[in-house]
Amino acid sequence: MSLPEHTPGKSPSPSSQDQERTDTVLPVLPLAILEAVRTHDRPLEVLEEEDLSASLPRRLGLTGVVETQILRYRDLAKRGQGVPLAEVEHLLRLVLRRPDAGAILREAGYDVAHRLLRRRAVRILGHLPVPRRVGRAIARRTVRRLLQRIAGRDTALTGPPLTATIRGAVTAIGGENGTACVLYAAAIEEVVHVVTGQRPDIRETRCGARDGDRCEWTLVQ
Repeated sequence: MSLPEHTPGKSPSPSSQDQERTDTVLPVLPLAILEAVRTHDRPLEVLEEEDLSASLPRRLGLTGVVETQILRYRDLAKRGQGVPLAEVEHLLRLVLRRPDAGAILREAGYDVAHRLLRRRAVRILGHLPVPRRVGRAIARRTVRRLLQRIAGRDTALTGPPLTATIRGAVTAIGGENGTACVLYAAAIEEVVHVVTGQRPDIRETRCGARDGDRCEWTLVQ
């Protein structure tokens, strides 16, 4: 995995705040992707006929490159800085070359949801006898907050049925076959699951990689 180069210590100037929103992505997205890659590449078992000299470097995260980037993204998150959009696109394209890309991005989406919910009281709602209508209302607000955090202002939430729309999603730009969009779908699914205690059926009803400038997911009742 040849990850993109970056300039250490360089960050966008305060005067370009609008540009920052457009051209950068929250570190939580690439961080979750790379941590999922690392998990999938750890050799939980050694196959009898496996050529370790060829496969082990890949399975261990390519000799530390992934680990280095994970540490960098964690540092950017602590400092409240974004990751260049082009860098995240490049990362997605690299992941999409893998046969396990869908599983990696789904795992990353779940992780993004849990990072958002980690310090919020809504995590306990799924274990409480909350009326279904109340749970859905809270889930709706939480999904809206999730989209605003990870996709910016070009988002919309409509329904019922609950439908989430993202214009210019990085997953549509980076995923020629639409596979990358599972990242957002999994994040939305996990938020609803944690808040309501029920695993929803989230279907992609429009794909920006195939059908235009926006991605759309609908919660099937």
